[in-house]
Amino acid sequence: MKKEIEKNILLDFFDGKATMLQRKMIEEWLTEHPENRQLFYQYLDEWESRNPQFVPDDQTALKKFRKLIALKPAAGEPVRELPLRRLKNSMSRLIMAGIAGVTGLLMIAVWVYRDEIRYQSVRSGPGQTIAYRLPDGTGVVLNANSCLKIPRFGFGEESREVQLEGEAEFEVATTADSSRFVVKMGAEYEIEVLGTQFIALSRHDRKQVFLSKGSVKLRLPEGKQLYMKPGNLFKTSDLEEASVVIPDQVEQFSGWKHQLFYFDNTPLSEVARQLEDRFGVRIVIADTTLANRKMGGIYKAKQLDDLLQVLAEMFDAIVIEHNEQQVELRMLKKI
Repeated sequence: MKKEIEKNILLDFFDGKATMLQRKMIEEWLTEHPENRQLFYQYLDEWESRNPQFVPDDQTALKKFRKLIALKPAAGEPVRELPLRRLKNSMSRLIMAGIAGVTGLLMIAVWVYRDEIRYQSVRSGPGQTIAYRLPDGTGVVLNANSCLKIPRFGFGEESREVQLEGEAEFEVATTADSSRFVVKMGAEYEIEVLGTQFIALSRHDRKQVFLSKGSVKLRLPEGKQLYMKPGNLFKTSDLEEASVVIPDQVEQFSGWKHQLFYFDNTPLSEVARQLEDRFGVRIVIADTTLANRKMGGIYKAKQLDDLLQVLAEMFDAIVIEHNEQQVELRMLKKI
């Protein structure tokens, strides 16, 4: 089959218009080469983008099904045999109803798991960093508890788009056609570059971008745009307005690649947040007095216990309770 014919047949199949012969051809075609399955999902993704929603009329279908199976005679009524043609028609309608139900469930499954079909995910676990190279040659280093989503069927012709949840350093490769490189960070935040090196963070309500080399354009909510220069730090959260500053210690933004923590008169509440981000554990500070206490220094911690030990030695009157669910920090009660 030619490629155009295959595409038309597949699109008809997704629309439920394929004939029995066409369905048989698709089944054989899928078993010929692994590349055919990838093409199948590519066309499925294209079809889904044209038909973004499938809302089955389950109530109407249920009424029709109940009407079809209502063949039991009433009490006292003699049982009559159905004519052969009527029986065949009833069976055909039942079969078609079953096929329609299965097709509906399939379409719902495709809609629910559309992200898994369209994207492959690279994930890092608690306390783990991962180095990864994208198909275009771009180098990525993922911080702990982060996820990078990459198009499963390759980048588009006009841009190379990825999705970031967590924190990562990007060293973007320049392509022959100078296509744009875009990092989507959710909540209408987007980084657009042509060739540069930067660190991006997207966790919960916080967004942060530190530019090392080149230049980037940030797309912000409400259609706003911001251009950054090397050494600029953009940050925002629900608790603070967006701002661009030039930090004194740039090493603090890449220290996580070497399991380092940078604290400069940092409140313990912020220390706890960084530990939560890095090691994926919930940390509770029992009182505000302790949460506002501050610490400074550079510490290397491959595991959570490494830094908890530092806290225990630095704050004499602190009690640290650590279980599988969370870590609780509180002040030691005086007798």
